[in-house]
Amino acid sequence: MAEEEGDVDEEDVFLAFAQRPSPPRGPLRRAMDKAFFIFLVLFLTLLMLEAVYKLLWLLPWAKFGDWLLRTPQKEEELEL
Repeated sequence: MAEEEGDVDEEDVFLAFAQRPSPPRGPLRRAMDKAFFIFLVLFLTLLMLEAVYKLLWLLPWAKFGDWLLRTPQKEEELEL
């Protein structure tokens, strides 16, 4: 096993240990990256807002809104 490891050149280890920096990205690629990250942030924000809304709706004080709005069905029940 040690003999096999000795055959590896230092230049062929991994890309993470590259000696030189990667070439710069073009303007189109940078614009696409930016658009993707903006879309990702908006999408995750909407998912989080939906989750918070569903969690808050389960709380008992959320039912207070129906009493406050006085829906027509409730008004009919009160008249009877």
